[in-house]
Amino acid sequence: MIVAGREGGADGVRIVLETEEAMLLSELADQVDSVLLLGGDDDPALDRLFPSAYRDDEAAARDFERYTRDSLVDGKRQAAQAVRDATAVRRGEGVVEIELDQAQAWGWLTFLTDLRLILAERVGATDPEEAEVADEERDDYLRAAYEWAGVVQGSMLEVLDPIGR
Repeated sequence: MIVAGREGGADGVRIVLETEEAMLLSELADQVDSVLLLGGDDDPALDRLFPSAYRDDEAAARDFERYTRDSLVDGKRQAAQAVRDATAVRRGEGVVEIELDQAQAWGWLTFLTDLRLILAERVGATDPEEAEVADEERDDYLRAAYEWAGVVQGSMLEVLDPIGR
């Protein structure tokens, strides 16, 4: 994976992925979409994506959720779909080059944040101190996907916000 500024110095990001990486991102976008659509009220990953706005007032939290949840889910699903669209590849293509303007790149970052929150919940990395727990207690595939998504996210942020380095 290579993440760089867009050619010609334009704002945005240029991402070069191996076919397998693009397929992985597409598959992970499908999984995020499934969690958003099918996740039950008892799914702790959804609690990570949509934390209570009013932890001390259950009635206010329900009202807030009632008025905001659908649009938040729609935005997250659109971000996942944008990643899926950009990473749609046929086997054997070699590399996939993706050019994102700044708005598209921030949409990808939204997706990567959502993905990492879901994966963190699934692998039990709910706080930084727990991240050091022995690997045998975690799903290696999910853990690797979590870490790789963090690398992609960090690389994109470095390109989009070079002053923050």
